[in-house]
Amino acid sequence: MLRIIYLKINYKILAKGNINFSNKKEVNKDYFRGEVDMIEVLNKNNSVEHEMYHVFFKKGALTTLHFHETEQILITTSGKGILCLFKENIIENLESTETIVLEVGDVVSIPPLIWHFHGSLKDDFSHIALRNRDTIDSSGQKRQAGNVWEKEFVDNLSHLNKSEIQQFSLKIEQKVKEIVQGEIMKIKT
Repeated sequence: MLRIIYLKINYKILAKGNINFSNKKEVNKDYFRGEVDMIEVLNKNNSVEHEMYHVFFKKGALTTLHFHETEQILITTSGKGILCLFKENIIENLESTETIVLEVGDVVSIPPLIWHFHGSLKDDFSHIALRNRDTIDSSGQKRQAGNVWEKEFVDNLSHLNKSEIQQFSLKIEQKVKEIVQGEIMKIKT
């Protein structure tokens, strides 16, 4: 029965990718602070359900704040990095965070719909990022899972004027720097 399902969707059952030599993916600069390269290992052409990227963060580069509608798995492949989860809605509270340092071989699971950022503490860092491309909506239908990124979110805060949006963006930027510097100081001691 399962074989019939695979044949009906006309999908290549066995596909091979490489975390170091797959296709380079163009990076959206609004999603990162600093220089980042990304290799797309799995996508809709070679995986039924997942997307996988090998992400290379140059000295101190980080993602911007974001969340995914599906769980995200990170696997550290080189360097020392950081993962920071925001425990509450970022509009209401930027202070409630949980932060961990990521080292080679570490694997972490980021729950869906949780604001977070990750990347390099100060030197080059890389990780594999894996997640389901699809989710099930409230009516039981499968649909593409979305992501919400800091810039898109902040720019669409209709109750704030342009000046307030700039102030809030600056507040986020300062909080991220403070969190990263705090973790760097802990490592030095």
